[in-house]
Amino acid sequence: MKNATLLIERSIGETRAALLYGKEVWQVEHFRDNQKPLLGGIYTGRIRRIDQTMNAAFVDIGQKQDGFLRARDAIISSSKRKRANISQLVHEGQFVTAKVTAEGFSGKGPRLVLNIDEVIDTKIKSTPSCIKPPPGAVDSILQTYSKDLLQIVCNDLVTKTAVQNWLDINIPQNNLTLIQENGPLFITYGVEEALTLALSHRVPVNDGAELVFDQTETLCAIDVNSSRQMGKAGRGPRDINLSVVKEIARQLRLRSIGGAIVIDALKMNRANDRNQVLESLRNYISGDPSTSHVLGISNLGLIEMTRTRIGSTLAERMLEPCDIQILRSDVTAYNVIRHLLSESRVYPSASYVLKIAPEVEEILAGKLNIVFTEAANKVGRVELQGMPNWSRERCELIPIN
Repeated sequence: MKNATLLIERSIGETRAALLYGKEVWQVEHFRDNQKPLLGGIYTGRIRRIDQTMNAAFVDIGQKQDGFLRARDAIISSSKRKRANISQLVHEGQFVTAKVTAEGFSGKGPRLVLNIDEVIDTKIKSTPSCIKPPPGAVDSILQTYSKDLLQIVCNDLVTKTAVQNWLDINIPQNNLTLIQENGPLFITYGVEEALTLALSHRVPVNDGAELVFDQTETLCAIDVNSSRQMGKAGRGPRDINLSVVKEIARQLRLRSIGGAIVIDALKMNRANDRNQVLESLRNYISGDPSTSHVLGISNLGLIEMTRTRIGSTLAERMLEPCDIQILRSDVTAYNVIRHLLSESRVYPSASYVLKIAPEVEEILAGKLNIVFTEAANKVGRVELQGMPNWSRERCELIPIN
């Protein structure tokens, strides 16, 4: 895809960028002043540990986390075998010069590649440190997205000047339109709305189709749902799958999803239909700055693909971690009933006040009222009292003398 628009919005404490094709937002970047990036920086590092099982090395580069150096990224000479063992390339205690090619994520350190142009003599002792800082926000954005641009829109003069300087040095013969528009670019161009949808579990697509995203640490699963009729000659599944592959490609980029990806598309019986869908998906990911590969369809009918991850996902950048699972409200209501029965044996009384969250009170007084009444008849008179702002799991049984 060509003729894209790049938005660069500077506000206090951060710089944000968005890539648009037409009115569709395809990618968003965040650069926060208090979060120093590593990507693109060159570091003097010391090989701290060799891991034979991973065929890789962990490298101290003077940061909080060690860098991760794969064997294939440690090859600096064409005479070395491409499938060489990591211990044949580097050794523990050795000092090297490495470039960060991917930010760390999910507790993992940044990924490194040995810098061919600046290899340090192993006899020279040094200290792990940064010898060439990573590019700034504007430089990093333009290095990634300057290809196939029609125009760049900035929201202030300082950013516009920085963009112009970069273009003059790196793309002096360009036909780009560089303009300044005051105000919130992300609101004006619909980026905020696109971000809200990209953070949701479900994404509606044309003609009643829907994509459901489930992201885990190991892979991303995408389910294709549709209420549309299957169409003539059984080609409905193919047509629906073809209608959603563009949105899948867009959401992967917008959400910054990487690693293993499986797509549970609608089942297609014809090999030709399956090939059409795979080819269409390959076409839509062809312009992705992150290396992506559509591998094919598995025996379970799942489309398998990979996308290189170079940093945190959109959800990791914008949402709080949510590892705590919350019980369903009806399950909590049953827990309250059991609590009522057990506590009433410890503190016998003729009547009680049962304090609970309002949503649990609604269930006990509604669809579980018969069950609750049966339990209450065993212990005495029980008055429900909904407590505003109480968590779903909280409950308290108070005996009344």
